[in-house]
Amino acid sequence: MNRQGLHIIFIIFCCQTVAFAQLDSVQKLPEVFLTDANLVQFSKGFKLEKLKDSVVRRNINSLTDVLRFNSSIYFKENGRGMVSSPSFRGTNAAQTAVIWNGININSVFTGQTDFNIISPFDYDEITVRSGGGGVQYGSGAVGGSVHLNNNFSFDADDLTEVELGYGSFSTLSGNAAVTRIWGKNYSNVAVDIISSENDYDYVGKNKKNSHGEFLRFTAKVNEARKLARGVASWNSEYSYNDRNFSGSLNTIGRDGYKDINTRNLLQLRQKYGRFTTIAKVAHLFEQFQYYPDSEKPNFSQGRASTTIGGLETEILFSKKMELNTKLEYTFIDAEGDNIGKRDRRNFSAVILWNHKVSRKLSYGINLRQEFSNDYDNPLLFSADAIWMLSKYYSIRVNGSKNYRVPTFNDLYWYAGGNYELKPETSYQVEVGQEFHFGKLDIDLSAYYIASENLIKWVPGSGSLWTPSNISRTENLGLEAKVNYSIRITDNQKLNFSALYSYTKAEDLEKNKQLIYVPFRKGNLSVDYNFSQLKAYLQGIYTGKAFTTTDNSELVEDNAILNCGVECVLSSAPNISLGGRIKNIFNTYYENVAYRPMPSRSFEIYLNFNI
Repeated sequence: MNRQGLHIIFIIFCCQTVAFAQLDSVQKLPEVFLTDANLVQFSKGFKLEKLKDSVVRRNINSLTDVLRFNSSIYFKENGRGMVSSPSFRGTNAAQTAVIWNGININSVFTGQTDFNIISPFDYDEITVRSGGGGVQYGSGAVGGSVHLNNNFSFDADDLTEVELGYGSFSTLSGNAAVTRIWGKNYSNVAVDIISSENDYDYVGKNKKNSHGEFLRFTAKVNEARKLARGVASWNSEYSYNDRNFSGSLNTIGRDGYKDINTRNLLQLRQKYGRFTTIAKVAHLFEQFQYYPDSEKPNFSQGRASTTIGGLETEILFSKKMELNTKLEYTFIDAEGDNIGKRDRRNFSAVILWNHKVSRKLSYGINLRQEFSNDYDNPLLFSADAIWMLSKYYSIRVNGSKNYRVPTFNDLYWYAGGNYELKPETSYQVEVGQEFHFGKLDIDLSAYYIASENLIKWVPGSGSLWTPSNISRTENLGLEAKVNYSIRITDNQKLNFSALYSYTKAEDLEKNKQLIYVPFRKGNLSVDYNFSQLKAYLQGIYTGKAFTTTDNSELVEDNAILNCGVECVLSSAPNISLGGRIKNIFNTYYENVAYRPMPSRSFEIYLNFNI
């Protein structure tokens, strides 16, 4: 599908949303359905950070930027809009799980998610869960997980929202969403598109970013119907990405990449007294085409289809004791030019237990066992607890065993794949403290992660490289977050938040810091609201990160500051006009060696809420 066609689809959708906006509102039913209720119910002793809508909106065109400026996650980004992979608490990109409505969506080829192919628009919740989540969410949830959830509220107001934007580097963006509730039905439909020439200056280098054009189109549908004993729901998402990969300071980009991803989830939730059952069927599809020369028709490709069937049972023994059991079967059918035709069958059994001992103390114990046709899986466990010692102070602890399975590329790559690989395993423990003094909140965390059997590609026979289970790592770190809000007057409010993280992640074979893991990272955000005016500052400091395993080369530390302002028009209260400036001081910086990030940029946008 070409760019003009996608823009036409978006314009047609915007016209339809305005037409739908004329429908009368109806009585709403007081019901809310959470697509991934286990995230909160069985993570009491874990650190969860739900991002505010206002925080997401200010970086609405980039999930990478949403998380970069509002979490401790470091992103290795090969330039704006290019491949973006995370390092969460010093772990590698395949050890961070991305969970879409309770489903792990990391690629079966690479084991990771490119955060620049996911639009953050139209999710009801974006939550960062720190620490091991392998029991609940499977492979890859070692450093932590990022959760993208669509919830169903049967008593919400009807809403139509359209936003159009234009920015530097010939960037066009637009998104629209329609939410309707009538009788026992909920419906949400959304589209999002962004395209950019991406020809920013390399600050101080007398060069421009070339061959970095990109296009991203996303469409989402979320439907639900209230039944006599529960809720039936459908979540669906389609994304298309077309990117030219830009070069570096020393090379000219030539290659290109196109990918399509679809996700569908059907759930039936039924409640029978103290028993609740959740039956689900999910289908994930990913397809890519890699062009060594984007001007030529030759490409390599791959596609994978994942089908998941699961049944959960929740038993509420009392208001204080809850048990969740889950059986799940996964079938993956994949084919690629570099791996041939492959499949994987996986069966998992999960037990989640939560006990609220008293008003101040609760704990959880969780177990997971998997069985697969192409590797042996370890028994996973986790335990967590939170103890509120006073209304001002709480302490939480958790410990877990987690894993990451070998990817299809690791096992079956024609030029070096290794059938004998074992899953990576990690053990970790965390202690956290929470302080609440009126409008001041402080959160402190300390963690330790020990990983073994890490999969590493090393030189083999001749010029071939092959993966082996040879690496061991040790990660330890500290995280601190402060949030303070104050109401100056009845119509003036100021909010301040800051986050600091220290990460030491060591390769035990070399006694060196792992590559692309900065020791220090800090975030700062200041929000000011005055009547119909909103303004913000957001900043990030990233310490130096080594780029070679012997720690001889590095990317320098840097500090970036953004700002924005938005005003609701007094003559049209459903319309707001805003603008953003990114990299205010026009700082040169890199997240990956020799891959400069954008110079100062501007963006204006117009938002309609009907």
